[in-house]
This record gives sequence, structure tokens and C-alpha cells, in this order.
Amino acid sequence: MSTTVIIPDETLEAVREHIGDGSLGRFVREAVEHRLLALRRASLLREMDAGYAAETEAPSLDPGWSQVETEGLR
Repeated sequence: MSTTVIIPDETLEAVREHIGDGSLGRFVREAVEHRLLALRRASLLREMDAGYAAETEAPSLDPGWSQVETEGLR
């Protein structure tokens, strides 16, 4: 698939300085993939934070399990 993206001239010039004769398409693809990975990680961290907060408010495990979890750690 082909997509048109508008990139400010200053940004494009800076990219060209760094990639030289390299592929602009490859650079943009890798940059987008990198940003998507960062967004997915941030989303996962938010979900984990919400889960931990919910677990603090209303624990889902039987309180008797807390002794098993720490058994042998002392």
C-alpha cells in the first residue's frame, strides 16, 4: 500500500542529513514502528497500573495465600 505523508521541509532535511543515501521509506517505516511499540508499551503499563490499583482496592486472592507467597523468603 502506498500513502502520502506531509513532512515539514526542515524535518525532511534533518532526516536526509542522517540517512544520507539511505531509504527514506525505510527510515519512516522504522520510525513509525518504533513509535507504535512505544505507544503499545505505554498502554500496557497503564493497564498494569490500573490492575495493580484495582487489586489493592479489592484483592482477588484468598488472604491465606499470602503466607504461601512469602514462604521460604525469610
